[in-house]
Amino acid sequence: MIRAPAWPRAWPHRVAPPRATAIVAVGLGLLGVAPTSLQAQLAAQGVGVVAVAEHRVDDGRGVEGSSGTLLGAEGRLFLGSRLEVFVHAASGTLTADSARSDDRDLAEAEFRASVVTVPWLALHAGVSTRSYGTDLVRQRWTALRFGGEARLAFVGAGVTGVLRAEILPSVSVSGLERPNRAFAAGAGLEWRIAVLTLGLRYELERYDFPMVAGAERREQLSVLTAHAGLRLGAPRRP
Repeated sequence: MIRAPAWPRAWPHRVAPPRATAIVAVGLGLLGVAPTSLQAQLAAQGVGVVAVAEHRVDDGRGVEGSSGTLLGAEGRLFLGSRLEVFVHAASGTLTADSARSDDRDLAEAEFRASVVTVPWLALHAGVSTRSYGTDLVRQRWTALRFGGEARLAFVGAGVTGVLRAEILPSVSVSGLERPNRAFAAGAGLEWRIAVLTLGLRYELERYDFPMVAGAERREQLSVLTAHAGLRLGAPRRP
């Protein structure tokens, strides 16, 4: 008669080997702890935005201007204490300010990722796209963005001041040459009351194009934005 092999004497009958038991125990522990740990490191913010925008173009024959209201939304995901992801989308209509200008629709979207180097400074990289449309033509813009954001907290007030500066090293515009120089800057305030977040900021983008037929084109967009929404979770800051 052939007998089935038995466990070594050191292992009781019907008990898994110690290594297998340890692996199972560690796996169950990770399944129980990992989601809790990940959840503790995540926070999210979602807000609705309303903005007043002014678009100005100087093509060497005078300044053309238009202005109007934009509506949109923004989201921010905080991954632990040092990584952030930001998305923005807005659209609206700009009304001509003079006879030389045309009414135009504006739609824009932006994505950027940030690294918080110290509690008051975040460095970011991202991409944005924007389109201006009239009854006759639609112009599309795409830009790479690199910059930094200083965040200065007011003591005991739940208020943070924000200063932002960016360079746009690569900008493509349909129907035009690439700009020689492009940059952006902004400043704002943000209030946090429990899970409620409120904010107000001013931003300016400037584009200088190469000279064509003796005229240098300059273009800028300035936006005053107010936002309100919720922030859930509170990851530990560095």
